[in-house]
Amino acid sequence: MKNDTFPLRLDKEACISCGACVESCAYQAIRMDDYPEIQPDACRLCGSCVEACPAGALTLKKAERVVSPWHANAEGVYVLAETEGGVLTSVTFELLGKATELARKRHSVVSALLVGADVQPLAHELIRRGADRVHVAESPLLASYIDEHYAAVTARLVQELQPEILLVGATPKGRGLSARLASLLQTGLTADCTSLDIDPASGLLHQVRPAFGGNLMATIVTPVHRPQMASVRPGIMQALPAEERKGEIICHDLTGFQVDPRIHLVCETKEKQTAEAWDNSRIIVGIGRGVKKLETVRKIQAWAERIGAEVAGSRAAVEAGLVDAHRQVGQTGHTIAPDLYIAIGISGQIQHTAAIQGCKHILAVNPDANAPIFSLTDQGWVATAEDFLRAIGQEG
Repeated sequence: MKNDTFPLRLDKEACISCGACVESCAYQAIRMDDYPEIQPDACRLCGSCVEACPAGALTLKKAERVVSPWHANAEGVYVLAETEGGVLTSVTFELLGKATELARKRHSVVSALLVGADVQPLAHELIRRGADRVHVAESPLLASYIDEHYAAVTARLVQELQPEILLVGATPKGRGLSARLASLLQTGLTADCTSLDIDPASGLLHQVRPAFGGNLMATIVTPVHRPQMASVRPGIMQALPAEERKGEIICHDLTGFQVDPRIHLVCETKEKQTAEAWDNSRIIVGIGRGVKKLETVRKIQAWAERIGAEVAGSRAAVEAGLVDAHRQVGQTGHTIAPDLYIAIGISGQIQHTAAIQGCKHILAVNPDANAPIFSLTDQGWVATAEDFLRAIGQEG
């Protein structure tokens, strides 16, 4: 192995060239020549080869923990506010609601970062929604949203303010921006969290998200780096009602800010707003693979239109061609929080249920009485989609 800085090291004098390490590697990261040759790009540093080596010729050096410079001084729960079309997005209010809960447990305050062009008038709304302080950083150079520019300004603010926790919306904008921020700040990021809480023993932020294809829920912590960063999808957390309250607005000087000279904006096109705001509907009917027939889907769509509901679907229904991909609900689709969710033919796998936790009421229709979806529902109906439609007089 030519890379002298790689943590997995081979002592050639001790090696007996038995090949046990090659056989133990699940990633095919070791090939045998006169001695084992380790491929750093393929190696996952799992240590299986170290355990398998009978001569003790392989050693794995543990990485040194590098603590964030402001680890001891980090304080406060911060929310990165997001705007769209000159207004604050709903996920910003939802994150402020969760930040209020977390800050109470940390005996701290809630702050919002408001970055953009001509955004200061929005600061009062952030205070009304739970922020104790609003840090405003505005510049005409930020009139067009470009990841690199917003990340540079936000990273500078974070380094100056030294927050303990930073929450970001897992939106198309927020996903890219949060990843860039984590890299610039050299801290961890847990994306698409479904739950956030403070561990009473350690005071660390417990960041919960689906893992391994949604087959289990992982609780992740960031013990030594700051801020502890998490992104959350819209519709997961509960926003606080707006109320008149006092707060502090702090404006930061961006006089020295310069845009990245490598980036040139060629053109900007505003996305056409259509009925795609379906995921904000008060009633949503979800179609699962159990519906099976397109004829049944059309009857459900007609019924949904009559009751003023929008139609969505699980990933399985999308893959079966029953529902359009842009109406997919689940871990890899939309997160919804309607007043009423009617799940028809949906089994209730965690990939789907992680995205409907914010629903106020859930009615499920499924022929399998043991389907996992029934553990989440307020009302359940053991029936096929066709039997359900007949029962409500929609068979024609």
